Amino acid sequence: MASEHNSRTWAVARDRVGHAIANMRAQYSASRPPKPATEPVAEPPVPADLLNLLCRLGVALVGAGETSAGVQQRLDKLSKRYGTDNIHFMVLPTAVFVRVRTDEGSVVDMLDARVGTLPLDQIAGLYRLLDKLQRDGPPPAQASLELDRILTAKPGSPPWLILLGHVVLTVGLGMMLNPGARALVGYVVLGLVVGLLTQLADKVRLLSMALPVVASALVAVLAFGFPGTLSGGQPQQLLIPAVATLLPGAMLTNGTIELATGSMVAGASRVVYGINMLFLLAFGLYVGLSVLGPLHSAPVSDARLGWWAPFLGVLLIGYGHSWRSSAPQNSVGWLLGVLYITYLAQFFGKLMSGPLTGAFLGGLIAVPAAYLIQHRKHAPPAQVAFLPAFWMLVPGGISLTGISELVMHTQADTATGGLEMIVSALLSVMSIALGVMVGSGLIASHPPRVGSILDSIRPRGRRLPWQSATTEKPGPDS
Repeated sequence: MASEHNSRTWAVARDRVGHAIANMRAQYSASRPPKPATEPVAEPPVPADLLNLLCRLGVALVGAGETSAGVQQRLDKLSKRYGTDNIHFMVLPTAVFVRVRTDEGSVVDMLDARVGTLPLDQIAGLYRLLDKLQRDGPPPAQASLELDRILTAKPGSPPWLILLGHVVLTVGLGMMLNPGARALVGYVVLGLVVGLLTQLADKVRLLSMALPVVASALVAVLAFGFPGTLSGGQPQQLLIPAVATLLPGAMLTNGTIELATGSMVAGASRVVYGINMLFLLAFGLYVGLSVLGPLHSAPVSDARLGWWAPFLGVLLIGYGHSWRSSAPQNSVGWLLGVLYITYLAQFFGKLMSGPLTGAFLGGLIAVPAAYLIQHRKHAPPAQVAFLPAFWMLVPGGISLTGISELVMHTQADTATGGLEMIVSALLSVMSIALGVMVGSGLIASHPPRVGSILDSIRPRGRRLPWQSATTEKPGPDS
């Protein structure tokens, strides 16, 4: 009986506690203000896929050899083509910064950029994609997939053809400088050695960091260690063509242009990087010559190539670049046309006033020549046609006097010749940069709708497939 009484007592107590808790909950709910309706989450001012696409396009354009100001102009016009006007870009040689303005403030993002130049076939695909984006405005996600396909594609040339192209390019540069006939053997040997080192450096990070020093030292050892066999007694003729692919001509020229146009941070970083590369190359030559010790002269061969040698050299430069840099199919003829026009301008400039004038005229002519062909059927984009001509100008503009002085003063334990070589290289790239700036200005002011190499493709202002009529903001005419 006692147990039953206790059970009923606990049941009554439990029920009373339960009712009390229920009453408290009801009173608390009645006293609370009504819960406001859930507000929809505000859409970001710029779609994430569009912002990602613009950043990646900026990084790719840096790898295509564009100046920082040129990349920023392209991204600005492309963002307006996609209906946004609240994005600001800051482009550096190693990163692309993006600032998005919102009602609450600003959001900043960035994407790293690598140092180096894309193969010519990837550059061609990139500029065709930019043209498509300006013309049709496909969805950003679809454009990003197309950009992935372009940047992850294997080079159009197999490794053996890239190596052959490097050898042919070295021989072509040597013939353009019109050396002795016996130096052709040295160009083949040194082109093969530097080409193999370059391909090995792509796989070995430590070698890639020391490549300028290692390559120039090895070139000096071979050229001056076997002067009679490789150069006919004139080993200094072998140095510039052999290390031409390592010369920081593009970095120095773009840096000079950026400094002249007010992009001081980007320009200063490029110039400092380029000067450091020149010092590394000069140091490598000094190390190689020091290893050899006192140099012994070899009988000098008087056998010279004819007047035709530079013209054949330009032909070899065109094919060498197309193989080494994986040029697009059916573009070699267009590349050769721009190369010959640029070489003739450089040649007549040298006749008139010297190498610096030749470098200036070559840079001035290369820009219009490359831009005028891009509208022809099956012609490559202007940047693809311009880059081989630009790379040809730098070795052709550097005087061999500095190399000769470097050799002479190395034996006397001084560095005057190396400094002279560096100063000569800097003056040459400054002349080329000035020519490119003037040529770009001439093209930009031409009446037809042809932008300079540093300008964007004209926006079309059509409605985008992924936009509604109320959100569309056509790009402005330029």
